[in-house]
Amino acid sequence: MPSPIGHALGGIAAGWAIAPVKNARNAVLLAGAGAAADLDLLVGTHRGPTHSLGAAVLMLVAVTLMTRNVRWGSAAAAAWASHVALDWLGTDTTPPIGEMALWPATRAYYESSLHLFPAISRRYWLADFWMFNLRAVVVELAILGPIVWAVVAWRRKV
Repeated sequence: MPSPIGHALGGIAAGWAIAPVKNARNAVLLAGAGAAADLDLLVGTHRGPTHSLGAAVLMLVAVTLMTRNVRWGSAAAAAWASHVALDWLGTDTTPPIGEMALWPATRAYYESSLHLFPAISRRYWLADFWMFNLRAVVVELAILGPIVWAVVAWRRKV
């Protein structure tokens, strides 16, 4: 599963593709929407309903109602959905393996066999914690950095 850095980059790329960002504040909001699904770690139900396309639809409705702007609601939903996609492509080492990507239609867990992104360790007390996570973040930057750059460059031309 990607780190918060990877999820923030995914949120920026997905959201910016829908609604061009005019200021840093909006880019930060898209980054936050891309990483927000992991707030479920605070309540101990990680990779459940927050890691689903159903939650992305809820984000669409909430942001559209708050901003009265369907385009920004769609951008926030795309940023949230990027979290689901990146985790699906990530390596999961903790049962249940995968995420509830299709909640509320099903409570089944899904994981791609591709394993594009390495797992992130939360075991900060281990000696290799920093190097393990640094390697994972380097992979995320190598994959997602060019995608973010391409989206931003494309949207600035449009």
